[in-house]
Amino acid sequence: MTRRNLSTLLLMQCMLMGLYSQESFSQTISWNGEVFKIDTLADHLSFPWELTYGPDDSLWVTEARSYQIIKIHPGNKGKRVILDLSSDKNFSNCSGAGCAIWPQGGLMGLAIHPDFNSGKRYVYVAYVYRRIGNCPSGTSSACYYNTKIVRFLYPSTGSNMFTLCCGDTIISDLPGSNDHNSGRLAIGPDNKLYYTIGDMGAGQFNNSGRTNNAQDINIYEGKILRLNLEPDPAQSGGAEWIPDDNPFPVLAAPDSKNAVYSYGHRNAQGIVWANAGGTYRLFSAEHGDKSDDEINVIEPGANYGWPFVAGLCENNYGLLDNPGITDNDKLANMTVGREDTFCMNHNVSPPIFGLFNAAAADIPADGSNIFTWPTIAPSSIDFYNQGYIPGWNNSLLVTSLKYGLYRLKLKTPPGDIIDSSSTGEEVDTIPYFHGIGRFRDIAISPSGDTLFIAVDSSGSTSGPTGGFNGGSSSTPNAGRILRAVYLAVLNVRDNNAKGRTVYTATNVLVYPNPTSNILNIVSRKGEHKPLRVQLFDITGKLVLEATNSADNFSINLGQLTRGMYLFRLYNGYKAPIVTEKIVLQ
Repeated sequence: MTRRNLSTLLLMQCMLMGLYSQESFSQTISWNGEVFKIDTLADHLSFPWELTYGPDDSLWVTEARSYQIIKIHPGNKGKRVILDLSSDKNFSNCSGAGCAIWPQGGLMGLAIHPDFNSGKRYVYVAYVYRRIGNCPSGTSSACYYNTKIVRFLYPSTGSNMFTLCCGDTIISDLPGSNDHNSGRLAIGPDNKLYYTIGDMGAGQFNNSGRTNNAQDINIYEGKILRLNLEPDPAQSGGAEWIPDDNPFPVLAAPDSKNAVYSYGHRNAQGIVWANAGGTYRLFSAEHGDKSDDEINVIEPGANYGWPFVAGLCENNYGLLDNPGITDNDKLANMTVGREDTFCMNHNVSPPIFGLFNAAAADIPADGSNIFTWPTIAPSSIDFYNQGYIPGWNNSLLVTSLKYGLYRLKLKTPPGDIIDSSSTGEEVDTIPYFHGIGRFRDIAISPSGDTLFIAVDSSGSTSGPTGGFNGGSSSTPNAGRILRAVYLAVLNVRDNNAKGRTVYTATNVLVYPNPTSNILNIVSRKGEHKPLRVQLFDITGKLVLEATNSADNFSINLGQLTRGMYLFRLYNGYKAPIVTEKIVLQ
């Protein structure tokens, strides 16, 4: 590591600290050798949830708390409200003692008809509209809500010109909760509407006594639903909005059709159709439990395992597989046997990629600090194929409530696996913009040079991000839409043959790599101590382990055989913060 490179790293860290300011800012910053200019496109939004780049070259945004849909000009920053749904719900937006717990989300997903510019000016919106009973702040009882999906018209003439109007309810009385509503919409190449609906947080926190129905195909919880964009004139009574060719023919109720497309989901807050390698596929990003966030390819009728499998079918959960480790014997308050056996017996489709697949011994206890669980909290997913940024084509972009943005390069062909050659990191992800805020959604300009990022208004939401009792934790750039414009690429490739030395998701520096003896570790200042280092040989055998309570320290590898090793660094909460291949020569 040269003095010049170290100075560059320190400069980058100082620039990052500037991004924490709540004043409007314009910063030019380098990530992974790529230079972006980031500024504030819009601010003072009320929990922006959905961010869609529309066919009219506007950004369409849903505000989860104000129940407003706004349009923003992506260049001159002009914005206006085009629909206010605050009167179409039976609960108020308040905080503090006596106020009901807010549903996770509220006004959530939005999708625009693909033929919008050809006369079908329809916009599809999902929102929670009814609270059933009381759910006061601080309660230990389950919270029950209802959600619906409505198709609105955006007229270009007449008295309602350029406002959303004339709503047609597609489906109503969907289950809702203060936790795990999911709430994303996407339109497929088959001209069908896909909707993610979570498991309602059943089995955890204040919903611990609520039955988890993710495995029941007759209950719309823990599912992805498939609906028509337009009503079938041959059907009526709600059936006109459900396709005849869905994978499950009928519900338990007579004369009803089943909207379920896939099941066994926990909280899929991201969904996108993507054509990588010549085939359209539906990808989802799903929150894990205390580890095991998932990236899935969604197939019709497929089972994704929850609540008896979290992430891969590798048995890191389940008391039968981990005797003596009692903190992870349950998922959603249901006892787990063997994950691999359940996968085999129930034809479970495993994720194509998992983030933080913690070993059984590293899964935190139930009473641990939820903010330190080994998860990234994936909140949305998009697909980059615009061709402007070098090396980005065929990439999934996954936003995180904890760690900014991740880019996962798809290997083409076939287009449904993550390309491990795209990064020198063992984890196969390329991180961006860590520390800028709780990212809720992302949109990509058609030109491909600009990313738009929605940032949560605070850290006060239900579930693993806290806030059950009305508390609020601050987040950088709260309630903003950020605009990140790609400027240039430096002399760094996705795949650095010498190994990546800076894991920018956490600002950990590991150098030199390759090394002949000493390995230096520079961690983020204030990381919870003690730090623990593990080194594994190519057979997976643990060959070195060390702990240290300093931010910067060194370890001697002189006693090891020359070759390649896997380096892992954990913080004091036993959460992995970096994984890297190390060459000893």
